[in-house]
Amino acid sequence: FNQKALELEPERSPMAAQALSPREVDAMTLLAVGYSRAQVADTLSISENTLRVYIESARHKLGALNTTHAVAKAISRGVIVV
Repeated sequence: FNQKALELEPERSPMAAQALSPREVDAMTLLAVGYSRAQVADTLSISENTLRVYIESARHKLGALNTTHAVAKAISRGVIVV
């Protein structure tokens, strides 16, 4: 279906995935191995609010609905390795 839609509008192309920043990768990796948000923030020496910004940015870049979905997408795309 998507391919047919692209054929009908050839000037449009699929949106390329945006790369995660090193800090976003660190945050997502720690979440993937089971750290709580507080543990991740402490490990990265950042506030939980800053961590939330990193997670939301990564989630947006990955096109994920929530944090769990973002972790799953990051793993499946090879962005993070656990």
